[in-house]
Amino acid sequence: MADRSADKNAGFALVAVLVFMLIVSAIVAPFALTARSRLMIAGNETEQQRLAMVADGLVNVVAGELFDGSATSKLSQDAQPARCHAGHFSFELSVQDHRGLIDLNAANDKLLAQGLASFGFDPRMAGEIAKAIVTFRSPPNAFAAGTQPRSSLGPSQNKFAAFESVSELQEFSALASIPLGDLYAVFTVDLKQGAIVLAKAPNRLRNFVNTAPQAEQPADPDRNGGSLYTVEVTARRDGSGIAGQAGFVVERSALATTGFIRISRMPAAEIDGPTALAPTISCDGLFGTTVAQILARWS
Repeated sequence: MADRSADKNAGFALVAVLVFMLIVSAIVAPFALTARSRLMIAGNETEQQRLAMVADGLVNVVAGELFDGSATSKLSQDAQPARCHAGHFSFELSVQDHRGLIDLNAANDKLLAQGLASFGFDPRMAGEIAKAIVTFRSPPNAFAAGTQPRSSLGPSQNKFAAFESVSELQEFSALASIPLGDLYAVFTVDLKQGAIVLAKAPNRLRNFVNTAPQAEQPADPDRNGGSLYTVEVTARRDGSGIAGQAGFVVERSALATTGFIRISRMPAAEIDGPTALAPTISCDGLFGTTVAQILARWS
């Protein structure tokens, strides 16, 4: 009888231990899963930061080539992307010469309206928004009595000064929903020229700006090169969905040892997948032989 009682107690003890272990597992498992998820997220964020640093460095490489003349003939300068691969990584580059964009501070209302039409506005609405932009930026009339005129399409108050950033366009009610990246793809505030070079204009804009006087179109827009570019680079680890991005407006500068300065950063945007129609070329063609060799070793 004593042996049976001992066996029964041992059985109950085993069941109790198993129940206890199940309870502990139920409590601990979510913490373990959370810790693992956080570790994976941290790893992805670290990889993304590393890729963003690489993209940042490649922006400098391309900017240097643009201003020393070694890249002006081999790189498209109308925002058409190009891609190269190095090991398990791919790099996508786009360059936009600002001579192909519309300056918000220098363009007249007709050219502004043509740029706005590229967002789908009909000619009448595009014209009204363009006039609101001109009114917003124009200095006050010292001889006008009373309140200065204000467009209902513009912000609550006129600025009476030049645009400092393309992002100010989102203060206009009709433009508030247009993504910043799309606005930056059409307009600039840094060129200080009222004309546009159609040969450098992005496709979406070239289809609408078709009446520029021939006198505004240089016979060879590449002869002297531009002085202002937007350079954007996206670096990806192939097949992982992890990517880093960098984009800057760069300007020629004789005072900088690099030959250029960064004057503004492009607004952060959600990184999409690789552009389907982007041609794939060698990294030598995008970044030069030396940098291509470094990328091959790094990858």
